[in-house]
Amino acid sequence: MAAEFGATVWGRAWLRTVESTSVTTVDSGLPKARALARNKAVEGLAVGTGRVTAGVRVKDVVYRVGLILPEWTGDMRMEAERLVAGVAAQRAALAPGDLPDALEADLRGAGVDLVVPAADQVVQCDCRARGPRCVHVVAVLYSLVQRIDEEPALALVLRSARAARIGESASGVERIPLGQLDPARFYGD
Repeated sequence: MAAEFGATVWGRAWLRTVESTSVTTVDSGLPKARALARNKAVEGLAVGTGRVTAGVRVKDVVYRVGLILPEWTGDMRMEAERLVAGVAAQRAALAPGDLPDALEADLRGAGVDLVVPAADQVVQCDCRARGPRCVHVVAVLYSLVQRIDEEPALALVLRSARAARIGESASGVERIPLGQLDPARFYGD
């Protein structure tokens, strides 16, 4: 049975920012946040370079959540781009949005931080919670982990739009909008 959150090395990397093993006390909000993510209470999750936004519906109220994440700069960005370019041929054999697992290990080995530590995340939520990581923010992070599990390239998009684009064209796969397909001729004559 696959893990619900962190099924890939890419998702697990981000999951560690939510469920840190170095914490001495248990966060009592984690089960509720997991339940919110699991039950699709996180709506409109948008992932872009340096940002994540979503709404979290609790009963009839939607709480707007935003995360601002620092992008790779300087040497770290150049090293990430070099490593991503090095796996372009492997990427061509994968489904769009997928990345080879070895790339995550290569990035980690080169000292390129794939994830943003909790202390460096700027979080915003319009709820009344006093702490910086309310249950709504954590639910969005769990949903982000699920999305990264589905499309590992989002882990790169979060830190650098340029690094994420390297090797994309090598895949040779172009998306066709469903509206442009003719169902009668899709499978041939």
